[in-house]
Amino acid sequence: MFQMLPLLLFFSFISYSSSIECYSGSQLQMIECPSLSCIKQTLGYDTVRYCDGVGLSSICQTYNIFETCDTIPNLGFICCCSGNLCNSSSLISFTLPTLLVFLFILLR
Repeated sequence: MFQMLPLLLFFSFISYSSSIECYSGSQLQMIECPSLSCIKQTLGYDTVRYCDGVGLSSICQTYNIFETCDTIPNLGFICCCSGNLCNSSSLISFTLPTLLVFLFILLR
C-alpha cells in the first residue's frame, strides 16, 4: 500500500497543475486560472483580459470560440485561447519584429 503512495502523489500533482496562467486587469497582472481558457475582450475602445469561466459560465464554450476570435452581440470582440499568457497584446508582438527589421535595413 505504501509503495503506491508516491505514485498517487505524483498523479494528484499533475491534475492540480493543469491550470493555466492568464493576463488579467488593466495592468496585465499574471494570474492562475481554474479554467482552461484565457479571454481577451474588446468592446468599443475598451479591452479587458481575464480567465474564462468554468462549466455553464464559460464564454468560450457557450459561444464555441476555441483558439480564435469572434464578434458576439452585446459582448464585443472575444478571443479565447488555451496557452499560458496567451491573451496578451498582439500589437507588441507585431511591432517589435517590424522595428527590428526596419533597423536592420536602415543600418545596413
